[in-house]
Amino acid sequence: MKLSFKFFCIAYVVVMLSTGLGGAYIIKNINDTLWDTQVERVNTAVDYAADSFLAFADVSYYDEISGVQKNDAIRQIKNSLDSFVSEIAIYTSESVCDMYVKMYENECASTFIKNGEQILMESVCKLNTGKKDYYLFLYSDFTDIQKQRDMFWRRYGIVVICISAISGLFLVILAKKVTKPLNKLTKVADEIALGNYGKRVEIDSCDYEISALSESVNSMSLAIEQKIKEIRDELEKRNIFVADFTHEMKTPMTAIIGYAQMLRSYDLDKLEKEQAAQAIYNEGKRLEMLSLQLLELYVYQNENVVMEDVNLLEIGEQLKTTFKYLSEKYDVNYSVEFHNEIVSANSVLLLSLLYNLGDNAFKASETGKRVKIYSEVTPDNIQIHIEDEGRGIAKENIKFITEPFYREDKSRSRKLGGAGLGLALCKEIARIHNTELVFNSEKNKGTRVSFILSKGGARK
Repeated sequence: MKLSFKFFCIAYVVVMLSTGLGGAYIIKNINDTLWDTQVERVNTAVDYAADSFLAFADVSYYDEISGVQKNDAIRQIKNSLDSFVSEIAIYTSESVCDMYVKMYENECASTFIKNGEQILMESVCKLNTGKKDYYLFLYSDFTDIQKQRDMFWRRYGIVVICISAISGLFLVILAKKVTKPLNKLTKVADEIALGNYGKRVEIDSCDYEISALSESVNSMSLAIEQKIKEIRDELEKRNIFVADFTHEMKTPMTAIIGYAQMLRSYDLDKLEKEQAAQAIYNEGKRLEMLSLQLLELYVYQNENVVMEDVNLLEIGEQLKTTFKYLSEKYDVNYSVEFHNEIVSANSVLLLSLLYNLGDNAFKASETGKRVKIYSEVTPDNIQIHIEDEGRGIAKENIKFITEPFYREDKSRSRKLGGAGLGLALCKEIARIHNTELVFNSEKNKGTRVSFILSKGGARK
């Protein structure tokens, strides 16, 4: 087989595979994103419709909602939804099949059905008003989404055909012009293809084209080696940064959203409003400072984090305000008992550490239990403890819990929104403070997390 023909075959296959597989992967992701986005919009609309109907039922004092009332509810709900919801219906148990009657209370289920040329997403929610079960049906039209997906595949097919023809013609001409039986260059190219990017070729030729090609291969090999190394290092750093930063943003945002919801939904007195507003302000500032701090940690990995004199009592007051929302959310009691001591710490990162450990304690606790955060003063340092009466950690798993993405109870962690990064970040924050987290736990008897902080300057 001629080298030029072999070059053509290899290059053409690589081009077609990369174009075909890469393009198919991109098109599939685009289509899946379009579909999933529409499904998420529909699910959001379903949740909103269900909440609206239940709210309507709450203000109704009748044993059964009449047909006129149902029509009014349907009309009001539909007017608040986007046009992709094509139909809404509300039925009682007598009007639906047994499959829906067997659904759990407040359960929602979705399925796709075809109505002629239409593709509809049928969403059903079984809603109990305290007086009777009702079934809320929403139908959303996915026909246009499916047509868009089909259009993308057709256009992709046309593009692939054009690329096939153009690249084939180009490679035939190029193969005949530039390929010659250069064994050394072929061997080096094979080495590069295997991943040995730093391989060099030594060809002593008076032909300008061959000499230029050999130099180009050498330069390309070294450049690829360097670039691949840079990309791998950068990707690893970026992945760690994005994962940790996203997790850290979630915790203050939870408090902000919770207090904002209180301000919006409840008639609070002046003091409660001030407390909620102050909590939102504190968490917003902490989020701002934390984002900048994490960005600095990412960019300046070798820089030292600035430590300052921090009053534990002030930290405790901020935690009390922040944990109030978590206490109400999980129906768990809590106490924060810090001494009026000065410690050497970074206030933003220390708050993040305490919040994450406290958040884990609330999530691990059953209703009515207690979370306790307190300090102990020794002659040399300050010990901080976070205790709960929750489900505890198996002793054999304690050594793994600070590893990134490790979750002892994966199903529960996902339900509570955990990503398995909180304790890994806590471990890193503790390391920055020249301390380490010590876990004492027993299954079903609770957990205590402790760490030591150095004393700071004089009391304020």
